[in-house]
Amino acid sequence: MLSLPVTLPRFRLDGNPTPPSQAQINAAENRVKQQQGALGAQQGRLSAADAQLASLQVQAEVLTQRYDQTLVDEQRASAAYRVTQARLAYAQQAQAASQHRLADLAAEEFESGGGFGPMTSMLGNASGPQGYLNEVGLGQVLARNGTDTVAEAQANDVVAGAFRKQAHDLLVAEQADLQAASHLKLAVQAAVARQQAYVRASQAKRNSLASQLAGAQAHAAALKSARQAALAAEAAAAAKAAAAAAGAGGSTTAPSWAWSSGAPATQGDAAANFALSQLGKPYQWGAAGPGTYDCSGLTMEAWARAGVQLLHYTGYQWEEGPHVPLDELQRGDLLFYATDNSDPATIHHVGIYIGNGMMVDAPYTGAFVRIDSIYAPGTPIGAVRPAG
Repeated sequence: MLSLPVTLPRFRLDGNPTPPSQAQINAAENRVKQQQGALGAQQGRLSAADAQLASLQVQAEVLTQRYDQTLVDEQRASAAYRVTQARLAYAQQAQAASQHRLADLAAEEFESGGGFGPMTSMLGNASGPQGYLNEVGLGQVLARNGTDTVAEAQANDVVAGAFRKQAHDLLVAEQADLQAASHLKLAVQAAVARQQAYVRASQAKRNSLASQLAGAQAHAAALKSARQAALAAEAAAAAKAAAAAAGAGGSTTAPSWAWSSGAPATQGDAAANFALSQLGKPYQWGAAGPGTYDCSGLTMEAWARAGVQLLHYTGYQWEEGPHVPLDELQRGDLLFYATDNSDPATIHHVGIYIGNGMMVDAPYTGAFVRIDSIYAPGTPIGAVRPAG
């Protein structure tokens, strides 16, 4: 899990936090609201960008399918063009044969008539057979000369021209469609790529704002916790002074350790530093590392790194060192929490002190190893300095 940097409030050198003012807390909460607004606006922009991207992707799929269809049509047109070219070649051969037969007919006319008859005039007419037919009249010529041959020649001319035009127009049209479809496909693909880049940038901006919001929330929570810790410490000190004045003793039982028998500060520092290195690892009931922890598993492993063996149970850890007043805490001391501070048998949670009124703990299922105020779970029932 990524741990976000949190700027904590300033503390006095005696280890007790200087409580932030309510104005500081209000400013931090306003900052959280601003970050929430910015994140919400960016999320809206990202949602719109995602919707536009989805629309473009659908358009691209549709146009790609149209392109594929045009490609198939162009392939079919090319095949049809080849077939039409073959038909054209056949028509041209028929045209040539018809013209040859028409020439033979003219020769026969010349030979039979001994000179230039109507057929000769027809072939020699400056406008060709059609001009001749126009001059002498269609019925007379068809009656006198080879009607079928002339008609065949004219028909073959028409067919050859039609095939020639059909083949050319078909191929040109399909090639133009293919080129247009290809250009349109490239344009849409480019638009999709640009939109994808915009979405990625929007996602990065959203993630950055989410990180800033998390930092602002953590900062506001730290200010609140520090203020609560300081006020609670002042209240506890006042209660302690009042109890001392009245001659009252403590309400919780503690083992008969000599205070000086607790582990030295160097071992406490080692335990606290290890606990800090485990921030962000998930809580898991009954776990003691290396990837997951419960509360007593974390404190047990932290002190094991400092050379002190503890048992994996808060009730036993409560008895594994001298009890220390809350105003005399040092790094590494264990802080215990109970449902009833008059009864150590109700202890249910333990954290490890890191200084400045803060501790590292593995709080509960679904949470992660984190830094909390020593008063976040409530007022501690007491503290223990494990024995070295």
